[in-house]
This record gives sequence, structure tokens and C-alpha cells, in this order.
Amino acid sequence: MSFSWTQLVLGAVGYLLTLFLMAFFAEKGKIPNRILKHPLVYVLAFGVSCGSWAFYGSVGMAFNLQHGYLAFYVGISILLLFSAIIIRPLFELAKNYQLSSLADLFAFRYRSRWVGLVTALGALISILPLLALQIQAITDVIVLLDSKAKTYVVGAIISVLLLAITMLFGTRDIKPSETHPGLIFALAVESLFKLVVFLLLGYIALTSVNGGLNMQQWIELSPENPNPLSSPLTPVHWFALLLIFFTAPLVLPHLFQILFRENTQPGRLGFITWAAPMYLLLMALPVLPIMWAGLGSRVPLMPEYYSLGIGIIMNSPGLVWLTYLGGLSAACGMTVFAVLSLASMLLNHAVLPFYSPGRNIDIYHWLLWVRRFLIGLVFVLIYAFYSLLNQVHDQSTLLIASYTGLLQLAPGMVGLLFWGRANRKAFLAGALAGLLVWLFTLFFPMLSDSLKLPNQLPPHYVHYRGEWWISVFLSFIVNTATFVLISFVTQSSPEERNSAEICLVSSVDRRQRIPLKAKNVREFIDSLSKPLGQVMAKQEIRRALTQLKFGTSEYRPYALRRLRDTVEANLSGIMGPSVAQAIVSRYLPYEQVGTAQNEDIHFLEQNLDNYHYQLSGMAAELDRLRRHHRDTLYRLPIGVCSLTTDGEILLWNELIAKLTGISEEQAIGANIESLPGQWYDLFDGFIKGPEERITIEQDDPADLRKKRWFSMHRRQFGQSRNDLNEGIIILLEDETEHKMLESELVHSERLASIGQLAAGVAHEIGNPITGIDCLAQDLKYAESSEEVANIAQQIRHQISTNLAHIVTFVLIVFVNDIAPTIELFCEPQRLSQVFINLLGNARDASPDKEKVVVAASADYGQETVDITVTDRGRGIDSEHLDHIFEPFFTTKEVGKGTGLGLFLSYSIVEEHFGHISVQSPAYILEDIGTRFTIRLPLHVNVTSGNT
Repeated sequence: MSFSWTQLVLGAVGYLLTLFLMAFFAEKGKIPNRILKHPLVYVLAFGVSCGSWAFYGSVGMAFNLQHGYLAFYVGISILLLFSAIIIRPLFELAKNYQLSSLADLFAFRYRSRWVGLVTALGALISILPLLALQIQAITDVIVLLDSKAKTYVVGAIISVLLLAITMLFGTRDIKPSETHPGLIFALAVESLFKLVVFLLLGYIALTSVNGGLNMQQWIELSPENPNPLSSPLTPVHWFALLLIFFTAPLVLPHLFQILFRENTQPGRLGFITWAAPMYLLLMALPVLPIMWAGLGSRVPLMPEYYSLGIGIIMNSPGLVWLTYLGGLSAACGMTVFAVLSLASMLLNHAVLPFYSPGRNIDIYHWLLWVRRFLIGLVFVLIYAFYSLLNQVHDQSTLLIASYTGLLQLAPGMVGLLFWGRANRKAFLAGALAGLLVWLFTLFFPMLSDSLKLPNQLPPHYVHYRGEWWISVFLSFIVNTATFVLISFVTQSSPEERNSAEICLVSSVDRRQRIPLKAKNVREFIDSLSKPLGQVMAKQEIRRALTQLKFGTSEYRPYALRRLRDTVEANLSGIMGPSVAQAIVSRYLPYEQVGTAQNEDIHFLEQNLDNYHYQLSGMAAELDRLRRHHRDTLYRLPIGVCSLTTDGEILLWNELIAKLTGISEEQAIGANIESLPGQWYDLFDGFIKGPEERITIEQDDPADLRKKRWFSMHRRQFGQSRNDLNEGIIILLEDETEHKMLESELVHSERLASIGQLAAGVAHEIGNPITGIDCLAQDLKYAESSEEVANIAQQIRHQISTNLAHIVTFVLIVFVNDIAPTIELFCEPQRLSQVFINLLGNARDASPDKEKVVVAASADYGQETVDITVTDRGRGIDSEHLDHIFEPFFTTKEVGKGTGLGLFLSYSIVEEHFGHISVQSPAYILEDIGTRFTIRLPLHVNVTSGNT
């Protein structure tokens, strides 16, 4: 078999072009959406973690460290098993705050542009050996298949091809939620292809190489340690491998991009948790059969390229091409995605914090071209590092070196998720210390050997001479110890403490309810136009409003705070959290209204609603109880409004929205100042007034000829500003129906009184008229003048009588024993109705010539007045005392009472925040009389001020 390196390169071009077309068609909607968004696509895309090392180098590590190669697959699988406490919280952070890279995440948590810069540069330097490994693997295969190929020329061509693909995939536009569904689909196809090829190689190795010996025979024939020059795998080596392969993948730029940036649905994480380890297991299965086949057939290749040797052994050009393209797939996917993420980190943390474009520049266009430049720069660095390595190190050496460098970011990740005391000084000190140890113990010696040695090192080099595990443990211990020590001896800034509450797994994001200086959307745009320009400011505000489903006329304090957070998150996705925070903090500042602020209860409520599906056990039961209480308040048959002490509305239930005509969406998060005029005047006056209960009258907006009545109750609680439960509760009750019924009852009582008067008048008039009528009939038959005169005298007697006699006969004496100095706030006409009813009843119950005494005594200490109406009638029977204030209850004869007088009197006194009671007998020794006592407050304003 013979191969031409030009054909191999053209094959690589064709394969990469095929992947690009797949991605292009996916972006254009030519592939069904249900396929593009299927969880299996993301699981296969996760296979980008299995780069060329998994296709080639894993066999070399198996040759040197036997089952030690499994640490790579086991470590990543263990990490995925901890999805609930590690991956899911990181996913929520990245989604909520538009954190597009590992450096964004660390800069957001530790609130420092220097943290972002160190993370970006540290990740770049650490991953260079891993990316150079991908170029070296492709180049080595081409050189092995065609010895005439020029190594550095081929490496340069491969680098240019990958640069072109990266540019096409990753620099289309700039937006906060930038994703690459087409690229993800292409990666899924690439991962599936390399898996199928690798499994095919393993199957052929088991069944066809060297007479088809089965696995048991290979195990029996293979030596215990196939490479006698390498040291045996000890527990220390195994633990070191697990340490780097468990922690480093979490901070790999390309895996962060796939797990937390490209994936927009949390449900996929659960699928990835178990499906990705299955993929890794399938990738691990062919390793030993391929190694055994290479050993048994004595293929003239290094162990890490035994995969390529299967096709050579079988003398199958097709199989060799499949192996070549499978390895190319493994290398290309990792490189493209890693470079995209590195360019984003460098843009956000090495460029923008130190240089920003002018106001007259199209920032989107500028960012796009800077990103393209950085992608090119990263590829130049990769190729330069590949050239410096001089191809003297095997793939396992480069993999371990790269993962050990990435390991230095792991303590910062632990502090981010689980330790609130961690701060930026500790992170910087620990990461720099660990990176320095790694540089001097592993990175620089590796470069030194590459520059000194003209030929490739023996396969056992990294595992024997290098003592790599010492570098792993030493750098990690120095890093962790420095990180912990500095965290204990230094203090976190307020910004770090706030971000720690957001990031910690065991904490809840508790925002402070602080007012903004910008009071509406227009002021937001004007403020952001200064750093971003008018066009970008309008576009970003419009984007944030669309995400929040707010209108351009938004003014509510709560809504403006959410708008500010969303703008910051979106700018973070474009420019990184450090720059976004600096811009928003400077141009959309909070008001400086004091050091202690109250927590944003509405935001906390929303967070609990968003995360309730993650709760279990007692936490879930408590959340159910909270929801029950909230729904109870919301559906109460009385209007409920909960306010903060500064007037921001936290609760606006269903009935108060109906009574006021102000929807919950309009009210929640707004200040009472923004309510319509009549309601603002009412609420503001009531909150500032001394009364805790009032009754008010309004015109009915539906019919201005009608009136509406409301009663309002107020209760203030949590007077301390540090108390979470602080604010004011207002209850609003519609009294219109009650008032209308009461008015009808009063009207009925008045009609009854008029009827009684009319009946009395008719009686008093009817009696003399009847007598006159009889005498007039007698007058017709009178025969003498004396009879006529006598009848006339009798008629006159019917219509005249002695005034004094009449008055004396019916007189009841009313004694007003109330001091003229006593005054109280009341509604005079309604209170007069009470005394009319009580005096009328006293009159009816009193014998002739008896007194009815009205007296009053004021208690200015208690601010109350007691008024008594006392008669000397026969009293009220004890069995009737409990019923006299009930409607339609009366002891009078039919036609002489309606039973509504005392009921109305009781209602009117209650409206005046008073109380009415009865005592009978009033004169105990004589066992006669009734005394009604009315107690009223002196200074409760129940009306507009009438006294």
C-alpha cells in the first residue's frame, strides 16, 4: 500500500468540507429541528472530549500503564455522576448570567478582571500541549503513511484548514446567547463517526488479526507488563491520574462551551449524565484489543499508532483511510471548539478590560473582527508550540502535562461552588503558585527536552524519567494550601460576598431592593449610550425588554432592577462579566440611600418558583406550604396589598385588582406613587395618617351618578430595617352592597316612622271627624233653636280643647345632660339617626310624665366618650336582650315597629369605630328602666373632617 500526503490532505479537506455542509444545512433549517435538538445529539457532541488521544494515545498509555488508561474515562464519568451538585448549578449560573466561558465564570464569582485574565491566560498556556497534540497526531499519521511528507508543512496546512473551519463556524455574529446548533450537529456526526470506526477497529482486532484469537487467549499470551522499561502502575499513579482526569475536564474550555453554553435545556443534563459515560465506555472498549493485536502482529509502529496498524496488518487501504479520517475527526472537533472558547475568553478578559472602542465605532462589527484576529492568534500559538515540541513527546506526555496545568483552576472552582469565604486574592495567589510549580516541574522541562533532543523520546519517557505524578501532587498541594490560607487571612469585598451568595450551591440568591437612579427605559438608553453608542444601547435595551416581556414604558422599580440585571447579563455574554459589570455599575448606578438595604422579596419568590422542581424531601414540603399560603392570600375574598416601608408593592391579590381596576402585572414591583391619582391619594393618605381603619366614599367610575364605599384596614410590622419581614399590609373591603342595604333599611325605617305618624294623625283626626259627622246627622233632625245650639256647641267641643291639658297628658321629659365642650369626629347625620332611634324607643317605653336622660362623659386619657340614653320604662325581658340588635327583631305590636332601628344604630356606631351596649334594668333596686351606652373614639377621622 502506498499513500500520497497530498491525497491525504485533500481527503482531510473533503471530510472537513462535508462536516461544514452538514453544519450549514442544519443552520438553514434543512435538517428537522427535532433531530437537531434531540438530547442524543448533545451526548454525541460531548464526545469531543475524546480527542485524538482517545483514538491513538490511549493505546500507548495502555502499553505503558496497563489499565491506567481507564482513569481518563472513569474520571470524566465520575464527574458526570456529580451532575446535581456540580454541573447543574454551573449550568444555571451560565444560563442566568450569560457566562460564555470559564474565565467569565471565575470573573463573575470573584469580581475581578485580573481573575478573568489569569484564568484566560492560564487556560491558554495549559491547553497548548493538548491542542498541539491534535496537530501532531494528524501530522504523524500522514508522515507514517507517506515518509516524503514534510512534517512542518503538513502541520501548517492542517492548522490553516482548522483555522478556516473555526472562522466559518464561530464568527458569524455577536450576540449574548450565541450558540452554534449547526456546529453541534457536525460534532455529533464527527463523534459518531470516530466511535463507529474505533469500534470497527476493535472488532477486527479481536476477530481477524493473527488468526482471530479471542480475548481470553490475548490476555493469556500478553505479558503482565508489555513495556519493561516503564514503571509499574502504583496506587499513587492511579490516584494522580484520577485527580487530573476528574477535575481538569470541568475546566476544559471546549467542554464548558458544550455543557453550559450550547446546551440551553436543563433536561438534557440528566440525559448526558448517564448517556455520556456509555459513550466513553464504548470508546474505551477497543483499546486493549487494538494494543494486543499490535503486540501480537509486531506492527512496525509506535504503540500509540497501533490503531492505524490494524489497516496495515489487514492490507486494507479502505480501513487505513477510515482510521485516518476517524483520527482526523477526533482532532478537529476538539481543536475547533477549544479555540472558539479560548478566543472568547481572551476577548472578554485580555482585550476589553484594557481597551474599549470609541463611541462612533460599530461595536458589534469591531468585536467580530477582534474575535477573528484572536482565533488566528491562537492558531499561530498552537502551531508555534507544536513546532517547539519537535514531535519528541508521545501523546500521553502532552495530555498529562496539559491536564496538570488545567488542574490549577480546580481549587477556584471548588471555592466558587462550595466555599463562600474564598476571595479574589486567594484565587490569584493559589492559581499563580500552582501554575508556577507546574511550569518549572513539567512544562519547561518538556520544552527543554524538545529543544535539545533531535529524535523522539522512547515511549516510556514521561512515565519513567519524568516522574510526572510529583508535579501533579506538588502543584495541586501548593495551589490548594495557598488558596485556603489566603482566604482565611483576607476579607472578601461586599461585591464578592454578593456574588458568593449567587454562586454557592447551598445558598439562595438574595438581591437587595435598592432604587436605581434611572427611573424609566428612556433614561436607561440615555445612560448606556455614553459607553455603547445610541444604536447599541437601544438594541441591548430592546433585547432585554423582549426577554423580560416588558414594555418600553416600564417604570416599576422592581422591573427596572430586573432590566438592569438582564442588560448586564447580555453584555456579559458579549464582552465578559468584568466589562459588563463595570459599564452597568458606572452608567446604571443605584441610589446611595444608606448602608443597610432590604432584600428583594419578589426576586426571592421568583427564584423559589424557578427552582421548586429541584427540591425534595422536607424542602419540597415547605415549598408546597409556602405556595399554599401564597395562593390563600391571593384568593382571599378581601383585597390584600403588601407594601415595603418605602412604598414598593410586593403583593396585590386578585380581589384588590378587581376593586381598583389595576392588574397584578401593573402593580407588583411598582411604587404607590405610580398608582392612578385617586388610588395614590387614598393609599398615601391612609398610610401616613394615624388611623388603622377608615371608611371612604368614591364615585363609581362605571356610573358617576352612583357611589362606592370601601373600608380600609392597615397593619405595619417589622420595624427594623434588618428584618426580612418588614412592611405594611392594607386590606381593602367593598362596603357598597352593605351600605346600599343599610340605606334601604334606613329608608324603610323612615317610611315605617312616617306610617306610624300617619296612622296616629289619621286616628287623632278620625275620632273628632266621626263625632262631628254624627252630630251633623243629628243636626238635620233638630227641631228647635236650643237643640241646634246644643249640637253646635258639641261640634265645637270636638275640635278645641285645653292646650295645657293635652301637653300634660302626653309629656315625656327629655333631659340633655351633655356638656357643650365635648366634641368628636363623626358623621353628624348618621349619628343623629342613632339618637332618633334610641330616643324614640325610650319615649315609647316610658310612662307619662317620666324623664329620658341623655348624658355623656369623656375620658381624654383613653380618648373615648361614653354616651348614655336612660329611660324609666318597664325594661327589656332578659330573653330578648341577646336579640335586640338583630334586624327585624321587635317587641312592639304589629304595625308599630319594624325591628330595624336598633340594628341600624348598631351598624352606624360600628362604622364610627365605637361600641353600643344595653343594660336592663337600669335602676336595679326599682327593677325598671333601660340604659343604652355608646362608646366612641374622640379623634378618629371617619369622614372628610366633619365634626
